[in-house]
Amino acid sequence: MGLRVTRRTYKIGASRGITLPATWCHYYHDRIATVTLIGEDVLILAPKGLEEKAERLMKEVEKM
Repeated sequence: MGLRVTRRTYKIGASRGITLPATWCHYYHDRIATVTLIGEDVLILAPKGLEEKAERLMKEVEKM
C-alpha cells in the first residue's frame, strides 16, 4: 500500500494531533487501536505488529 498525503495538525491541549487517512484506517482496521511512533526528526507511525519493520526503516532513514 503506497500512500502520500499532507495533513494539517490541530491543537489538543499542549500537544498537536492529526487525522489518519480513511484508506489507511480501513486497510489496518484491526491493528490501529494503538499505534507506535518511532523517531526524532522524522516520525514513523507503526500499526500493531509492524513495529520491528518500522524500526528497520528508521535505521535506514537515519543513515541518510
